[in-house]
Amino acid sequence: MSDGYEIDLERAPQILANLKEARWEVMRLLTAAGQLAAISFRGSDMVSRHATAEMHALTLDPANGSLFQAVESYLQAIDDQIASLEQTLLNYHTIEELNSITGVPIGMSEVGD
Repeated sequence: MSDGYEIDLERAPQILANLKEARWEVMRLLTAAGQLAAISFRGSDMVSRHATAEMHALTLDPANGSLFQAVESYLQAIDDQIASLEQTLLNYHTIEELNSITGVPIGMSEVGD
C-alpha cells in the first residue's frame, strides 16, 4: 500500500478482522457520545443549566472539535482503511490468479493431429 506503510498480504484477512473489530468498538464510542449528548443535569439553577450546555458543547459542537465529530472521523478513517485493504486484497488475488494461468503455445494444439 502506498499510504506510508506496508503489510504482508498473507496476513491481510487477520488485519481486516482486527479493523472490523476496532470499527465495532468505535461504534460503541459513538453510541456513548450520543448518550453523553442527551445528558441533562437536573435542576433549574444556573450551575445545572450551564453544566448541561457545556456537556452538549463538548459532545456535539463541531466548532469545539466535539467528541461526536472526533469519533465519526475515526470511524470514517477505519472504514476507509477497510475498503482500501479489501480492494488491495481483491487486486492481489486477481493478479495471483492471472499469474497461475498456464497456456499452450499457439500451434502446439495441432501437434499429434
